[in-house]
Amino acid sequence: MSLQTSGYVTMAAILMLLAGILGKECWGVTYTPERLCALKGSSVDLSCSYKYPVGHTVTKSFWYIKEQQVGVEPVDVREEEEYQGRVKYRQSSQNNCSMTITHLRESDAHTYKFRFHTNGTGGKYTGKPGVSLSVTDLMVTVSNSYSWTTLNCSSTCSQFFNPTYIWYRNGQPVSNQNTDRLYVSSANAGSYSCALRGYEELRSPAVYPPRNTRAVMVPSGERVEGDSVTLTCSSDANPPVLTYSWFKQRAAADTQLGTGQNYSITNISSQHSGLYYCTAHNQLGQHNSTTILLDVLRSPAGTYTASGVSVGLFLTLTAVCLWMSRRRAVSSRRDQTSTNQDSAPVHDNISALAVTSVPTQRASSDDQYNCHYASVHFTCSPTQEVPVYSTVQRPKPLIQENEVEYATVNIT
Repeated sequence: MSLQTSGYVTMAAILMLLAGILGKECWGVTYTPERLCALKGSSVDLSCSYKYPVGHTVTKSFWYIKEQQVGVEPVDVREEEEYQGRVKYRQSSQNNCSMTITHLRESDAHTYKFRFHTNGTGGKYTGKPGVSLSVTDLMVTVSNSYSWTTLNCSSTCSQFFNPTYIWYRNGQPVSNQNTDRLYVSSANAGSYSCALRGYEELRSPAVYPPRNTRAVMVPSGERVEGDSVTLTCSSDANPPVLTYSWFKQRAAADTQLGTGQNYSITNISSQHSGLYYCTAHNQLGQHNSTTILLDVLRSPAGTYTASGVSVGLFLTLTAVCLWMSRRRAVSSRRDQTSTNQDSAPVHDNISALAVTSVPTQRASSDDQYNCHYASVHFTCSPTQEVPVYSTVQRPKPLIQENEVEYATVNIT
């Protein structure tokens, strides 16, 4: 090969190398910026521009988030199910490749890349590194210092922008508060939230002291002596409740029983009866529940014992009353007999009395409790004295020759 020919070959190689280098420089995608942060629920614009060699025509362009295996084409983000209706491509100029995502979700945090195809051989290009998108939600943190409570509004990507903050108390803006911190006294307790200027509708979740505090008894229903009972306290609070306290209501001053969400009493007695309530505390304040009544009934054993004593006492009193009634009846009969005897004729020559006892007769079935125990007959005899062995008092001597029945004693 001649020197001249060798020179031609060397020049051609150089030109081809330069063409390759220049060709590569003609392909590219530029992202501005490469990192973005946006609020949850808001919209965000991803901006980029691209270039390609002269003589090529773009046939397809799209954004994607999921890398595929080598040789497998990525999927257009507009075709992903979770992005349906929320992605729009914008092309302000021929080589513009911007995209808007609306109603941002936390799951939208990805790295987005732009890819385009041309009609030239090997005319496919992906721009790297892409746009890294972070999605954040504002939140308020609470800390206590002496008599003040400090509220701090923050997000996970606040370093990517310089926002102006707006504070709200019970839904109303707080004046002269444009920083990320708010100082609150215990006298100004309420519900607080924050937002960014320009995104006032995207407020943080509110922080507030305990509310809707409620005390319940487990298990529910009546309680008897010896049972066990557990009182449970619940409350709605943000930040969450730090401490639960239990109290028993008294006339002079309420008594604190202990702390904890649950308060248990074992082997309860009547002294545990009364009204109970709980108090929930967090960094922003406290709230009391309504009272619940614990009513302890006497145990069944105690009830049965008292009932037995009552029945025994009743039977004893009944027996005493019956005995006294019989005594009065006997006394009345004796008085009547004595009166009858005193009214009869008296004879000084009566030498003896004959007493005849009639056997006791059984009561009829119709009146089994009206018993005829005895009939006593007094017989006058002029010549004989008979000692009286019955319990009936001996009558005075009577002057009467005929046998006379003076009295019949019925004892019931």
